[in-house]
Amino acid sequence: MKGILTLFLLTLSILSFAQKRSSETVEVDERLTAVYEKEYLANLQIQNPVLLQRWSFYLDNAFYIVDFPIEKGDPDYPSIEVADLDNMNIFLLEKSQKMSRDFDKQTKYKIKGTNKILVYYSGKEFNQKLNEFLGRNYK
Repeated sequence: MKGILTLFLLTLSILSFAQKRSSETVEVDERLTAVYEKEYLANLQIQNPVLLQRWSFYLDNAFYIVDFPIEKGDPDYPSIEVADLDNMNIFLLEKSQKMSRDFDKQTKYKIKGTNKILVYYSGKEFNQKLNEFLGRNYK
C-alpha cells in the first residue's frame, strides 16, 4: 500500500513540475521570423527553449558598434552594408552578407558609408555574457 501511495505522489509531482515548466514559454523575438519559419520557432518554444533564449539574447548582445576615428583613415576590415543601424537584425545580416565571428577573438566589420565598426564579441565572451544573463555561474 505504501508503494502505491509513493508511486502516486511521485507521478503527481512529476506532472505538476511538467505543467509548471510548460507554462513558462519563451517568447519569440519577431526579428527571428525574418530568418526562421514561424512553425520552427514555435517548435523551439516547446522542444528547445534555451536555444530560443540564446538566439533572442544574441540579437542584441553578440556585438557592439563603435565610431572609428576619422583621423586614423579607412580601417582594413571587411565591409558590410547596414540599411538601418537602429533596427538591425544580426541574423539577417549574417545570412545575407556571409558574416561570421571567431570563438577566441573579436571580429570586426566596417559599415559602408559610415565611420562605424561592428565588433563581434568572441564566442567565449558571448557565452559568458549569456550565462550571466541566464543566472548561470560557470567559470
